[in-house]
Amino acid sequence: MEPFADRLRTATSKFGPLCAGIDPSPKTLASWGLPDDPSGLAAFIEISLEGALGSVGVIKPQVAFFERFGIPGLVVLQDLLTTARAQGLLVIADAKRSDISSTAEAYGSAWLGSTAPFGADALTVTPYLGLGALEPIFSAAAQAGSGIFVVVSSSNEEGRGLQTAAWGAGSVEEHLLNDIGIYNRSHRAETVGAVIGVTREPTAEAVGAMAGPLLLPGFGEQGGSAEQLRTRFAGLPNALVVSVSRAWSSAGPDARALASRANEFQDQLREALA
Repeated sequence: MEPFADRLRTATSKFGPLCAGIDPSPKTLASWGLPDDPSGLAAFIEISLEGALGSVGVIKPQVAFFERFGIPGLVVLQDLLTTARAQGLLVIADAKRSDISSTAEAYGSAWLGSTAPFGADALTVTPYLGLGALEPIFSAAAQAGSGIFVVVSSSNEEGRGLQTAAWGAGSVEEHLLNDIGIYNRSHRAETVGAVIGVTREPTAEAVGAMAGPLLLPGFGEQGGSAEQLRTRFAGLPNALVVSVSRAWSSAGPDARALASRANEFQDQLREALA
């Protein structure tokens, strides 16, 4: 399969850099007039996919909103992953998995590759058991032509103390970007990327040297602006997408309104990142 970073560039070149977040929270389901149960979840997914198709090339389901319903919710998630990918959408599973050794390998088997029960195009992971501990997941992604997004610099304020903590000559997040770059260069690939909040200020040198794709959350309701995108992320060589969830889904439950909102965001993001 074509590497994920190349497929991501193709999708964003065709549709634009918006990644539509699929976050069926209780509040969002209620605002759409849907019950907070698996049937409401399935209806939410059907409308969301209708609004996304033809307007975006990438979606990002937040796995926690499916897991909260147990097995019935996971069945809906599985159907979403299968249907979305069959319709040509790239799917980033926002699961933020992390572990070591055989457990990390099991996560890779669950989420990445043609035989994975929750087969996605990319997976988010957290690095705080050590980036090296994620090697089995990285290997699974490389073998499957999938991508990994390591949470490096998140958009929530609670993470800043840990992420900016001093580590030798730099911060934790700077070391993570550097180590991701070492991994990608040593494997001559762009398999491993980073999650960096739009409101954060990484250096262009550090992000470019990482040599992997970027997932940029925090635009819109979380305070990220087009100006921040322009000054911090425009012109980078990395394949990238900007994730928007609540500000997109608030246009629902009308699928045509979701498509229109997506197109509005695509125009704003293209201009900011040109």
